[in-house]
Amino acid sequence: MHGREGGVKAGWVVLVDNATRGILRNLQTLLRELGTKNNVKVWFYNQGWHASVSFLNVANNAILRGGLPADQDARDYGISVSNHPLNLTKSQLSYMVLAATTTNLVVSICMIFAMSFIPASFVLFLIQERVNKAKHLQFVSGVNPTIYWCNYAVPCFIVILLFLAFQQEAYVSAANLPALILLLLLYG
Repeated sequence: MHGREGGVKAGWVVLVDNATRGILRNLQTLLRELGTKNNVKVWFYNQGWHASVSFLNVANNAILRGGLPADQDARDYGISVSNHPLNLTKSQLSYMVLAATTTNLVVSICMIFAMSFIPASFVLFLIQERVNKAKHLQFVSGVNPTIYWCNYAVPCFIVILLFLAFQQEAYVSAANLPALILLLLLYG
């Protein structure tokens, strides 16, 4: 989930200069006549189904405990809440599937760029390597082929770890992860 699902804000502070003092005095009178003495705002992230209920309960408990007489222990009073959200509707479920598919499509397009256009910029290096025989020179000089290919396998391993860290289901599901590993290893 997200790091912060909501918050509570009580009251407000208004900085006033002399020109707006009269307007605000009239506004304060209007608000007083409407019966608004205290202001509590509850902010919540509406994608978390528990957020609105939880933070409204926090605000209600604060109001309840703040209004107790001084001789009462606030820990003895509180409002409990339980939340049983409804199942997703078909339109909500299809929207979530569409959003996930769109995300996977964007990741796929980025992978296409990373696996085609960026290496294509190194073609000049590969041609120069063929002309200079640098790989051959490394093997003749005693570089172990395992060490040579591990130099390629380490970045592949890092890419796989990134996909696992961000849990992109299109790449790290049980059926697709072996194919991704094979694709990256055979690419080089």
